[in-house]
Amino acid sequence: MMKRKVANLGLSLIGPVVLIILLTMPIGPLAGGLGILQPVGGIFDVGKGVTHPDTERVYVPGVQSETRIIVDEWGIPHIYGQTIEDAFFGLGYMHARDRLFQMVMQNYLAAGRISEVIGGMGYAIESDKFQRSIGLARAAEATYRWYVDNAATNPDVNYSLRAINAHVAGVNAFINSMTSENTPIEFKILGFTPEPWTPVDTFIWAKMMTWGLSGGVRDLYREMIRAKIQNSTMYSEMFPDYWPYTVPIIPEQYNLSLSEYDDAPGGYPASVVPPAVPAAAEAQTDLIPQEKLDRILSVLSSVIDFFGPMEVVGSNSWAVNGSMTSTGEAILANDPHLSLQAPSLWYEAHIVVPGVLNVQGGTLPGTPGVLIGHTANISWGMTNVGADVLDIFVEQVEPANHPGQYFYNGEWRDFEIVDEPIHVKGGATIDFNVSWSVHGPCIDSVVPTFSLDEYSTPNLSMNWTGLSVTHEILSLGILNRANNLTDYFDAMYWWDSPPHNFIYADTEGNIAITVAGRFPIRSGYSGYFPVQATNDSVGMVSNIPYAFNPRSVNPSQCYLQSANQKSIDPSTYGFTILGAQDPGYRGRRINELLDAVTTVTAEDMMRFHADVLDVSAREILPYVLAAWSAVGSNASVQIMVDELVGWDYRMEVDVAAPTIWTVLMDELRDVIFDEATDLGVSAGSIGLPVVEWMLKENITHYFDDQSTPGVESRDDILVVALEHTLATLTADFGPSVDDWIYGDRHTIYIGHLAGLTYIGGGAHRGGRYTLNVGWSWEVRGGPSRRMVVDYGTSPDYYVTYPGGQSQNMFSPHWDDLFDLWYAFDTVTEHYGYYLEYNFTTAALFEGADDGTMIEYALVLLPRS
Repeated sequence: MMKRKVANLGLSLIGPVVLIILLTMPIGPLAGGLGILQPVGGIFDVGKGVTHPDTERVYVPGVQSETRIIVDEWGIPHIYGQTIEDAFFGLGYMHARDRLFQMVMQNYLAAGRISEVIGGMGYAIESDKFQRSIGLARAAEATYRWYVDNAATNPDVNYSLRAINAHVAGVNAFINSMTSENTPIEFKILGFTPEPWTPVDTFIWAKMMTWGLSGGVRDLYREMIRAKIQNSTMYSEMFPDYWPYTVPIIPEQYNLSLSEYDDAPGGYPASVVPPAVPAAAEAQTDLIPQEKLDRILSVLSSVIDFFGPMEVVGSNSWAVNGSMTSTGEAILANDPHLSLQAPSLWYEAHIVVPGVLNVQGGTLPGTPGVLIGHTANISWGMTNVGADVLDIFVEQVEPANHPGQYFYNGEWRDFEIVDEPIHVKGGATIDFNVSWSVHGPCIDSVVPTFSLDEYSTPNLSMNWTGLSVTHEILSLGILNRANNLTDYFDAMYWWDSPPHNFIYADTEGNIAITVAGRFPIRSGYSGYFPVQATNDSVGMVSNIPYAFNPRSVNPSQCYLQSANQKSIDPSTYGFTILGAQDPGYRGRRINELLDAVTTVTAEDMMRFHADVLDVSAREILPYVLAAWSAVGSNASVQIMVDELVGWDYRMEVDVAAPTIWTVLMDELRDVIFDEATDLGVSAGSIGLPVVEWMLKENITHYFDDQSTPGVESRDDILVVALEHTLATLTADFGPSVDDWIYGDRHTIYIGHLAGLTYIGGGAHRGGRYTLNVGWSWEVRGGPSRRMVVDYGTSPDYYVTYPGGQSQNMFSPHWDDLFDLWYAFDTVTEHYGYYLEYNFTTAALFEGADDGTMIEYALVLLPRS
């Protein structure tokens, strides 16, 4: 079968299945003791917790009045509370009931405590040290304190804090009432008992989301490449800040009023006129010893990342107004690209408080609010901006003369030393501390760099907007109650981190997009590379005013789109948003699809979600084939070329051409950029749009192979790339075209968080640069959630994601939504979706049920 999972075939099979799992797992850290094998109260109970009576009544402390939760056929809770407190108590309870193991794992990871759960595996300790070094837990505590301090004077902060506290109470109500039947099997195997949830835990996960979507020390990677190339012209051509042929997100800038929004997102200071910024080529060099840089980057490569590597973190979104639709009403589509895991990052929920709240969509377990979704009148989606809002400052130190100090503003200052002891399950506590400067934590605290040179003390400080007090939960609290454009603008004002493109549509026919986030204004340096700043004239001195953030509202082209490409054309925008962002092929594809139609439907949007035409192949491959036609002669290569001739550039699973193209992409970069790869620069780090530009403009000096006495032309080097492609295909897959069928090589794999099982195994349509994206041969990241909102006769909301609502592998809701997400219909040419139920009361929902819509009702009642 295509899909592998642990099936709920009856309790008689649970014992043998789990025993097999246990016997194939590593011995040691994952050991809950022999008690987990007892007939009652051990792992044999796990299948009992997935069944529920038609109406289940639970008496719990903390809920104020009867809260009715209708669980629909997909396991999605529709929570009807009389107050905000009751509604979010219900969400917290359901988050914990369906996803507690995930919540605990993600928070312990973010807080640098994963060794307390799984023991002293090398990667766990390294991960904990890194998370402690970047200070997410510390930043979460500061953010929580801000909410507490401002709740009395800001009604929106008060609302959010009420929601947070109620959500925490709901989580703890479930934790405190756990039985053997509903305790996650992973806890039993690990022998782990979760601690009570706290409000700070809410912010720890928010900070982890912020790190996963806007963190990453790109300064260090750029410095590594620059140090190897040592040629500023070559560097700027290979790694431009604005990819060739990009269609930017914002077609027409729409500024808000400075009198209404006079500061930066989140209330941070702003400057209307930015200072001059030095060019990247003018940056300081040789600030970090190469060995030290290599050690830090090695640690970074091994750190666990819930959201996936940055090349996976992307998304598509678009919206059209009524002039382009068959109904005359707006349509919005969104599919965030993130790491695919089981259980999913997403948890669907519908939350209703009469007269106050009616919001539905994708939540993140552990977070009190809907991240992507809709209210009764507006809908929104998100794509990652990919901006660089993190800088590395190399503190000036002299350990011999000024131990434990750094030089700043004319004086030697003490580093703040924060003790971060790492407790290891079944082992000794590891002493660890992190040095903090005025710029932030020293991330090189994580690696032993002593005796390398005079900088034998941590001195690489991380200045990142995400470590400040951030307001994403406040922003969601406003957005979840929004009813119009003004409410949307107010919500976006508070979204300071991580930077995201929020696309918008409403029942009034408006469409909009805001590049939301706090974007720093830098003084005295470019932000591309590490910098030494010995005084406060160099640094992130201010921010772009929120009123001037890139934004578009009801543009003349009648549509908006985002696929993580450059936010706005730098030549038309007075501020700098650092980062090349996405190569832009998906954005170009969305743009041409929407540009080519006069009328679209919701089903067209679904087809766009499923689109697998690779624009990069369409733009580059004709040059390669023309070169072969001109100077190629190898008969074996000709067989491979025949597969490419006439190919429609679609990354479909039943042909060999997509496999050939996937290998050829890498080989092209290898042979064209031998000047860089010979110096140790990874060819994969060079963006494909640079290849496209060099081919179209025939940039001859890159086509000459430096290792040969002759001078190669563009055609010569493209033929070499084809020859190398054949050699790689033969070595990796076999010599026959039949060995290269794409679906045999490009497969979907959604792994369980603890490695117990996986979902998937089948062929996956799409590739690196298609709308239905799929990086790498074994696809572990991609469309994590698909949504289409159609404001037609009555609003219709179509959704799916690759997984299910339940963390329990024996539940029918472990992976039932995966079947919709994966099943491509060759007739409709799109994947499956479910149509959301959006009843405003429990009575209306129950009255409309035809026997298939509702699975059961859970009633939370106050415990007297």
